[in-house]
Amino acid sequence: MAVLAGQVRAVLPDGSVRSLALGATVLDLAKDIGPGLAKVALAAKINGNLADLSDSFGDNDRVEIITTKSAEAGDIIRHSAAHLMAMAVQRVFPGTQITIGPVVGSQFYYDVLPRDEQKIGAHDFEAIEAEMAKIAEKSLPVSKRVVARDEAVRHFAAIGETFKAEIAAGLPEGEDIKIYDIGTEWGDLCRGPHVPNTGFLKSFKLMSLAGAYWRADKNNAQLTRIYGTAFASPKELSSYLEMLEEAKKRDHLKLGRELSLFSIHPEVAIGAPFFHPAGAKIFTLLQAYVRKKTAAYGFQEIMTPQIMNVDLWKRSGHYDNYRENMYMFEVDDVPCAVKPMSCPAHVKVFTTGKRSYRELPLRFAEFGVVHRHELSGTVHGLTRVRRITQDDGHIFCTPDQILEEVRACLRLVQEAYRELSFEELRIYLSTRPEKRVGDEALWDRAEAALDQALRSEGIDYELNAGDGAFYGPKIDINVKDAIGRFHQCATIQLDFHMPSALGAEYVTPENGVGVPVMIHRALLGSLERLMGVFIEHTAGHFPLGLSPVQARILSVTDAQVPFAEEVEIFLRSNGVRVESDHSSEKLGFKIRKAQLVKIPYMLVIGPKEVETKSVTARFWDGKQFDPETPQGFLERVKKECGVFWGLDVNQN
Repeated sequence: MAVLAGQVRAVLPDGSVRSLALGATVLDLAKDIGPGLAKVALAAKINGNLADLSDSFGDNDRVEIITTKSAEAGDIIRHSAAHLMAMAVQRVFPGTQITIGPVVGSQFYYDVLPRDEQKIGAHDFEAIEAEMAKIAEKSLPVSKRVVARDEAVRHFAAIGETFKAEIAAGLPEGEDIKIYDIGTEWGDLCRGPHVPNTGFLKSFKLMSLAGAYWRADKNNAQLTRIYGTAFASPKELSSYLEMLEEAKKRDHLKLGRELSLFSIHPEVAIGAPFFHPAGAKIFTLLQAYVRKKTAAYGFQEIMTPQIMNVDLWKRSGHYDNYRENMYMFEVDDVPCAVKPMSCPAHVKVFTTGKRSYRELPLRFAEFGVVHRHELSGTVHGLTRVRRITQDDGHIFCTPDQILEEVRACLRLVQEAYRELSFEELRIYLSTRPEKRVGDEALWDRAEAALDQALRSEGIDYELNAGDGAFYGPKIDINVKDAIGRFHQCATIQLDFHMPSALGAEYVTPENGVGVPVMIHRALLGSLERLMGVFIEHTAGHFPLGLSPVQARILSVTDAQVPFAEEVEIFLRSNGVRVESDHSSEKLGFKIRKAQLVKIPYMLVIGPKEVETKSVTARFWDGKQFDPETPQGFLERVKKECGVFWGLDVNQN
């Protein structure tokens, strides 16, 4: 298709082409496509890069219009709402300085510094929200201007925004700096893009307050961090707030206390949970499940030390690239480190003895206890800990075996999460980070191999540029819980570097020397984290196969105790996790007690059950079954447990 003089062509996502006047903006393109599209357009992608509606595009550029229905809309709306909030805060509290205001998941925050005599509290949210609504109602234009660094520094210094002036001064000389203005009154440094006007920002809510230090340094100014959220419509905002209310009910710290699963004792061990009997049972059942699942995929379990010489971590690359997250000390004057991951130890097992290509692929697995120095502000319950039980797996293979091994890992992950009742996965391909080891050709090869494996399994994925491990790219698997939140759990990583760095070799078919490729595989990832996610996903109503107690026998009176004890012995000896309540309390009270601790089944035994040698099963939600024999109930449990039957180490 020939282009006329003075025109420029835009290639749309469906492959069609639109010709507009040279210098046309994305908004011009949206209007050319249709007035309805222009009305809901927020921003755009030009050749895959985010852009504002006011940006121009070049000839044959690929242009995608982002609307309120697009996947990227949420972040753009929340980023713009952060600016709206900061502007409102400065109107309500004149003299307040602003710093940074990023998007964090479904929320945003802005760190601000009020004047000395002012304090901002949650009681001020109503006034700030009212001012935000007033600005939004006016549909003030949000416009971008590009300035030189020195001009930006002078501008922010002149209006008393010392933090912004400092940020601008730290940017590279010669780099164009973007300032986004709301109307003619307010502007801030930002990468963008932003909504075209404040009329898109009417569904918001301020959420909470926190303290923060400028540049996360306690020697700097203490700031007020204001959190908020925003969505494209009132309905989406309402759904999000309802989800948060449900999340409070499901909070794993709350349920951990109520069900006596675990406890946190900061004065004893920071970032390390104490598992109680019920919690330890779930934990070991999850381990048993992983053992069963990975054994079926050819993994052999090994055990390696927690403390190793620092020289190993230097050779592996962890010392230079991960040192700030490691615990180091000396043993007999020898520098040592507690392992933050098990991969170097698995390589050492591989290097024990001469290896042949005939042994490959060689798959090792370990429940490695690792320690990582997470920042104190990020440690939380089970979902972010410093002592981690990692279900590490490492595959040593030839380059020709990469595709099938990664595909098998992908199938393993999908099967496992489906069986654990996580129905939706979100897959990311995380590519080379800025801080990395290995040459670029190896990174190209590794990223291409993971891309090929994902495509060959028919898996749609999102690119997460720059978030790979320092030694290789990775596939990150996020699972969606029962209330719609996604959690990063499993990972599959490709590593051409570490085996070579640690001297791993095998004899090739030609009697030469080959270096194996290493595939890092974590199925559940951190078992502590997975358990925290699982508690919230199930709201503490664990599937029968993973419930610490599957049934509680309730005798109506003392007269039924002898038969109830026979039933308990029978079920326990056949692998059912069962306990009894023979207290003198009334039956209704006993049932309520069992429901409060979320025991799946209550087995009621009264005079009729003794006479017929049966039990009457009652499910936690109140559903009651017809009387059945203890054997009949056993068969019910086996069937309901499915793949999780037989995991208990105490079962016969």
